[in-house]
Amino acid sequence: MAGGIPIRLVQENGNTIELDATTMVLSTSRKVGGSSLPGIGSRRIGMDLNVNKAMINIQGIIADDREGTLATAHSASINFGRKIEGQQFTMTSNLEALLNQELRLQTLSTAVASQEKTISFTNVTARTDGGNTSDTTQYDANAGVGGTPTVLVNTSNATSVQLATAVVDYINNQLSSDFTATLGDGINYESQSINCVVNIVMVAKGSVTAMRRTTPKFKQIENPVNAVIFEPPRVSPRFGGGTDSVKKSAGDKAMDLYGVINNSTKRSHSLTARGQFDLDEIRDYIIGIQIPYNSSIKATGGEQYVARNFFMPTGFYYGKEKTSEGNDHPASVTFDPTEETTGIQGSVQKFDITYDAGESVYNFNMIFAPIDNLLIG
Repeated sequence: MAGGIPIRLVQENGNTIELDATTMVLSTSRKVGGSSLPGIGSRRIGMDLNVNKAMINIQGIIADDREGTLATAHSASINFGRKIEGQQFTMTSNLEALLNQELRLQTLSTAVASQEKTISFTNVTARTDGGNTSDTTQYDANAGVGGTPTVLVNTSNATSVQLATAVVDYINNQLSSDFTATLGDGINYESQSINCVVNIVMVAKGSVTAMRRTTPKFKQIENPVNAVIFEPPRVSPRFGGGTDSVKKSAGDKAMDLYGVINNSTKRSHSLTARGQFDLDEIRDYIIGIQIPYNSSIKATGGEQYVARNFFMPTGFYYGKEKTSEGNDHPASVTFDPTEETTGIQGSVQKFDITYDAGESVYNFNMIFAPIDNLLIG
């Protein structure tokens, strides 16, 4: 390939850095050797404990982005199957306290609290529409105060699945211009996997670094006397993950690599210059690499080849699972550290950048060390 093999370095925040590989070496050395024994004609015996050392050496060019990265939206999730402490959320006392709460969601352009979208909760016995008398926990477009939309809650028997379903219905019916919501699997307080999670994605895409992301959150409407303390469901995470559409030059990417590799950290929490937590900006550590190859065994529909990524099958892989026959993800798949077939986890051990005056590209030589679990200071 004249322009090089298009590889991608993947950062912890999900951003990718496009590079063109012109030469690549996938090196593996196994710790196995033999020793000759006397008395049997120097026949050799050895031991192989399936231990190896792997290294990837890539030479190539840093060129202007072909397409750049697409903008993505902030997302968040709420698990109604458990409280923050891991206990049951749908206890009667907590459901009664939920009636005095609003679920607040901020949009991408939110700057002040008054711009947040709210979801109210109403006791099924206090519905105001005078119509349907069902006591089921559900979304209702007319049962709130003054005939407004609300989530009806039966405080005696509401389940986490019913609550999650009702909130999803509310968002998709009333807040669809700002959000989309889906029902997802989650682990409840009994360590069971059920559909108790609300996954929320902003419609507008982008990061908006000036935006302080504080929702989803539950806020008390008023301060009644002898109010039961409300313990909110687990929100993990708050809105985050949104990225802007970026198209960089070769020089931009060379500077990015030089800066990140010279001083990169992988942290769960840190403060930005604004004094706020902003994980999207902090998590710039390079955690993986995606190297595509042409696969004919996975090609369908008369195609000669289809693109797949190299992966390193460490752990309990058997037979075809660790070969090209088990490689089902397209090369364009989003890198996932928990799914080994989406790329190769690891860290950049050495990165040399060279430049010849007058050229439009930079040259690089990279040594990438495949590592499944990395401790970083």
